[in-house]
Amino acid sequence: MYGANVAVVEPHGLDAIDANERHGSPRDLFGLWFGANAETANFAVGIIAVALYGTSLAGAVVGLAIGSVLGYSVVSFVSLAGPRFGLPQMMISRRAFGRDGNVLFAIFAFLAGVGWFSIDCIFGAQALGALLHVSYPVALALTLCGTIVIAVYGYNAIHLFERFASVAMLAGFSLIAVVVLAHAHLDAPFDAHAPFAAGGEVGGIAFAAGLAFAYAIGWAPCASDYARYLPAASSPRAIGLWAFGGGLLASLSLEILGAAAATAVRGPGIAGATPAQTVGLLAGTNGALAVAGLLTVLVGTMNGNVMNLYSGALSLLVAAAALGRTLVRWQAAVGVGLAGGALAVVGADPVATAHVYGNFLGLLSTWAAPWAAIVIASRGVTAGRYGWTALIAWSAGIAAGLPFWQQPWSYFVSFAVAYAIEAGAMGTRSRK
Repeated sequence: MYGANVAVVEPHGLDAIDANERHGSPRDLFGLWFGANAETANFAVGIIAVALYGTSLAGAVVGLAIGSVLGYSVVSFVSLAGPRFGLPQMMISRRAFGRDGNVLFAIFAFLAGVGWFSIDCIFGAQALGALLHVSYPVALALTLCGTIVIAVYGYNAIHLFERFASVAMLAGFSLIAVVVLAHAHLDAPFDAHAPFAAGGEVGGIAFAAGLAFAYAIGWAPCASDYARYLPAASSPRAIGLWAFGGGLLASLSLEILGAAAATAVRGPGIAGATPAQTVGLLAGTNGALAVAGLLTVLVGTMNGNVMNLYSGALSLLVAAAALGRTLVRWQAAVGVGLAGGALAVVGADPVATAHVYGNFLGLLSTWAAPWAAIVIASRGVTAGRYGWTALIAWSAGIAAGLPFWQQPWSYFVSFAVAYAIEAGAMGTRSRK
């Protein structure tokens, strides 16, 4: 029996979790989502909002708050299905899109897991390389090994790791915050000379909101993966609030800190700097601060990465099962880890890293926003091979966002259109 045992490799894959295996309480989700988001990717979102898009610090705070609140509201709603069905998120997605219709989204979720894993490995390996004074390939190999082991052990190990790592992250980023706030320009105005500045202050706020929403919505395709062992009788209100609170508090705090860091370190270099490089710029000649900051970056990348790897492997299992292939969860986790590690080789170039990260955020939310809207609006209805209404709603959401391609509001338009169509269809069915 697996139960709450941490020292045993999780035996479950796509099967529903039995009542005798259920454990934990909704408040566990706060520690999990706080730990997962107390990481450098959020720090980078804040840096990008100011350094690349020229948003003022005050405007960035407003935009980041709007995007984060909306994004984690979606994550909290999607999490509710975990205890209800006891299944991975991409298996629950079948209920709306159908067994075969869901394959596309399982593949998207798998690729998102690989992509996030690769990006976080880049940040972590750069930090570890600077700490140990080893080459990037050596640092990357060490980073991969630590993350893969935790993901292989699975659900319980991840929950435990996130709780302990969140404490370390709180201490590390608190130290960074002291330095950042001492040098930040709190009245920093809109910078019209930023690389991607457009639309003035309003445009900067919109871009900041879009970036924060894009980051948060990236967790939606795996939200139920970390709630499916909770007892079926768990309070939906408590599940939603604890998941929302943990994710929002960690994400928004670090995004604002990253935005402030971009004002504290003036110059063109910050626009293309990775978190490890930003720590170096902030630390200056203070060696102790540099070490503490790099350790924070390293552990922070592992926080998100164990979940990227775990959920990416589950999504691979769902896609493979629909295609008639059976895989073992831990083996899939190793495979996804190696694939992400191979992609992370590009991380040796910091400028390319920052560019890839920004583009990946936009690409991810393009498909995930309307998908999440449909999962929420479908009310758990069970489709057959194809959920045609859901597929049409998703396609309509994507189409509605295309005229605003590469504009931050495209994500919100796609979500709203997909939700309206699916919710309307559900309302029509209930009246028949």
